[in-house]
Amino acid sequence: MPKVLGHEAIVHDLERLSREGRLSHGYLFFGPSMVGKRTVARAFAHFLEKGAFAAPTAEEVLQDEKIVVRGEGNTIGIDAVREAKNFLWQRPNASPRRTLIIDDAELLTIEAQNALLRITEEPPVSSLLVLITSDPERILGTIRSRLQGISFGTVPEAAIAAWIDATKKTDATTFARRALGKPGLAWRLAHDEAFAAELARAEKFLRTPRAARKEFVKKLIEPDDFSLRRFLEAVIITLAWEKPAKANAALWHKTLALYGALADFPLNPRLQLMNL
Repeated sequence: MPKVLGHEAIVHDLERLSREGRLSHGYLFFGPSMVGKRTVARAFAHFLEKGAFAAPTAEEVLQDEKIVVRGEGNTIGIDAVREAKNFLWQRPNASPRRTLIIDDAELLTIEAQNALLRITEEPPVSSLLVLITSDPERILGTIRSRLQGISFGTVPEAAIAAWIDATKKTDATTFARRALGKPGLAWRLAHDEAFAAELARAEKFLRTPRAARKEFVKKLIEPDDFSLRRFLEAVIITLAWEKPAKANAALWHKTLALYGALADFPLNPRLQLMNL
C-alpha cells in the first residue's frame, strides 16, 4: 500500500485531530503542484475508513470517498458540485465522515464556486471537504474563509531519491534532482513515457530558432490529442531546470501567466505558442 512521502507534520496533525474529534468540516490543501497534496487527501480518507494513513491502491475503492476532477474544457462545472452535494448529504457507510476531494479546485467555474459556497455554509455533520489547489487566489475568498488552510511544501531530495531507488531505478539520484522537490514529478520522470516525450517536445520548442518555429508549432499541434495545457506544463518544468537568466525568467513568468489563463479563456494554441 503506497505510503505518504514527506509531510510528516501534516499527517501527524490530521491523525491527532481525528482521534480527538476536532476535525474541521473542510480543508484547503495548497502548495506547488505534484508535491503530494492529493496523495495526503486520499490517504486521510483511507485513514478515516480503514484506520491506516496510506493512499488507496488502484484496485481499492473507498465507500465514503469521492474525487472531483476537471472535466471537458479543463474546468469543474456546477453539475459536478451538485453531484458532490448529493454525495455529502448521504450517511457514511464505513467511515465517520464522507470525504469529498476536489482536485485542481482553481478550475471551478464561478457558478460552481457559488454552489460550493452554500455547501461550506451549512455542511452536513458527517461530511469532510478537501479542496486541492496550487493557486488558492483563484478560489473565492468567502470559500477560503470557511476552510482550514494547510500549506504543503516540497519534499527533500534525499527522501525522493530513496523512494525512487526502491522501484529499482538505477538513476534515482538524477530523477530526484530533476524533481524539484515534487514526488509526483519524480514518479512521472521515472515511469511515464508519454510525459518524457512531452518534455522532449518542450525542449525542442525552446531550442527551435525563430525562423523555423512557425513550421515546428504547426506540426506540434497537428495531433488530435494535442493539449496546450499539458504542453505548457512541460515547458514550465523544462524552464525550471535551466540556469537562471533574465530571458528564461521572463519566459517562465509569461508561460505561467498563459497557463493560468487557460481556465478563463478559449485560447488558440498556434497563436499562443507563436507569441511565446
